[in-house]
Amino acid sequence: MKKQYTTPARRAVLSLFQSYPHRHFTAEQVCTLVCQTNEQGTALMGKSTVYRQIAKLWEDGIIRRFESANCDSFVYQYAVGEGCDHHFHLKCARCGKLIHMECDKLQDVREHILKDHGFLIGGASVIYGVCAACTESH
Repeated sequence: MKKQYTTPARRAVLSLFQSYPHRHFTAEQVCTLVCQTNEQGTALMGKSTVYRQIAKLWEDGIIRRFESANCDSFVYQYAVGEGCDHHFHLKCARCGKLIHMECDKLQDVREHILKDHGFLIGGASVIYGVCAACTESH
């Protein structure tokens, strides 16, 4: 196993995800939140460094990656605890809320799609829509 050095960049990115374990971030949002500048306006940590750290954390299984609601990018979330890969997630396209769905009926749908349509749905599947709170507010 390759030794993983804990650099200031890795600590900064990891700390952000650990501070907000149930929130999703785009790579650009992570850059905005962790890239600081000195008094002269020079970046202390570049975007490429942040992107590399995100990739390493994802490869190491420390953060999870989901396709964004509009399917044009990825969002990342701290991999809290065990077992998040076996159930569906509902993601509100308006407020960004993520709901973990432990529902046997959805598991039946997953099995039906595999058995009858020959398509295996990935582990941490996300269904996009609008949550009840956002529906009620409009």
